[in-house]
Amino acid sequence: MRNTRNSKNNNGSASLEIFTTWSDDVLSGGRLDAKYWLPAIRELQKAIQNGKYKSQKLGDFITDIRYGLSTANDYVDFGIPFLRILNLKNDGIDVSDVVYLSEDQKDEIGKAAVHEGDLLISRSGSVGIVVVVPKEAENFAFGSFMIKFCLNEKINKQFIAAWLNSEASRKLIEREKIGAIQGNITIETIKNFDIPIPPLSVQNEVVKKIQEAYEQKKKKQAEILKILSSIDDFVLGELGIDMPRGGAEQVFQIWSDEIQTRLDPSYFRPIFKMLDKIFSTTKYNVKTLKNLSTKITSGATPLSGGDAYTDQDSGIPFVRSGNINPDNEIDFSSLLYVKPEIHNKKLKSSQLKKGDLMIAIVGATIGQVSVYENDREANINQAIALIRLDEQVNPEYAKEFLYSKIGQIQLDRIKRPVARANINLDEIRSLQVIYPSKDKQNEMVGKIRKIRAKATELRQEAESIVISAQREVAQMILA
Repeated sequence: MRNTRNSKNNNGSASLEIFTTWSDDVLSGGRLDAKYWLPAIRELQKAIQNGKYKSQKLGDFITDIRYGLSTANDYVDFGIPFLRILNLKNDGIDVSDVVYLSEDQKDEIGKAAVHEGDLLISRSGSVGIVVVVPKEAENFAFGSFMIKFCLNEKINKQFIAAWLNSEASRKLIEREKIGAIQGNITIETIKNFDIPIPPLSVQNEVVKKIQEAYEQKKKKQAEILKILSSIDDFVLGELGIDMPRGGAEQVFQIWSDEIQTRLDPSYFRPIFKMLDKIFSTTKYNVKTLKNLSTKITSGATPLSGGDAYTDQDSGIPFVRSGNINPDNEIDFSSLLYVKPEIHNKKLKSSQLKKGDLMIAIVGATIGQVSVYENDREANINQAIALIRLDEQVNPEYAKEFLYSKIGQIQLDRIKRPVARANINLDEIRSLQVIYPSKDKQNEMVGKIRKIRAKATELRQEAESIVISAQREVAQMILA
């Protein structure tokens, strides 16, 4: 017996669902978390088990399954390519941002390597992203936040990936997460996934439909990239800056007395002298972030094994560098949450306020820039620099300037070219900003917002193409 009703909050959105279920179901299921027993999810599970096509456990098709390598972030410039969870995308593996492990770790890696045709699934963070490994990722090692599994020839691998990435399957995968803070799934969970198995002809039709949707999405993304790249030209054009063309010089010489605190050759590339000329000849104001701000700091990370973290409902958003996405916005879908007492005591000095500028200063996303636009309290870890600007500069203007070519060249200069690139706070304070009058800044920000709005519209169209295809697939399989 079951009864459900929705409770709505003051703005009319559903915030609470009340339902009952049999106690013996709960005991036999071994799960006490209420979300596991949501009626809509249970109905979806029944639809799969009793649907148009017979369902089977994914484990029936698996020939090998294993966790990835758990290792320190001791990356090197060249070595064994190492896939992290951020390399997994719904439409495949992004190999453009791969890090490398030392060849000395070959024995440690062992079988934690992928081959063409293997499948990878994210098991923590953004749980449930599934990809079929392409040829270009052959023999790459993979990290512990992923699980690799291999399938026999009785099933279309691309069909399995398409089904597991579908909206219906994601809901079921989300249900299976365990762990109070950052839920994850296990090998046993994956083996027990119920998969509807249509005839091979239908599987192939599903794959074709999904692949066509992703191709359309890629075309939209190319349009988006073109639109967003126009922002850089707009910012530099409005400031009267003409950046030189051409690549970075590989061979050059400097005087020994120019070498003071840095010994890395890339710090002294001739293009950086060109920046000095731009800053000294511009007709607009130039100041360092130190002289444009009231506060520059970074956060800290509580021990992962401690009790500093909590759930989304009772916690404070904890922003890490990986949460600043390529659009320089905060991705709230994969945040961790810290307890209010940690936010107000241990991390008090790094509390975010609306309008704060953030710069990623460690790791793969180094140089990403964002503005915290939310009214909700939040905090940051040590991989983000928080800059609280004074009244001279619009934070959105500062973000766009620092993400322009001239801002990124500055950041590229000061980051240390080691395996895990980093920038310290003194170097952040030294970054120079060219800024016109506040009215001019606001005018530029207004035009940039319109450009970004167009890009957002196209992004929504791109996502809707895939979602529509996934829903058609669900109808094909479950109707």
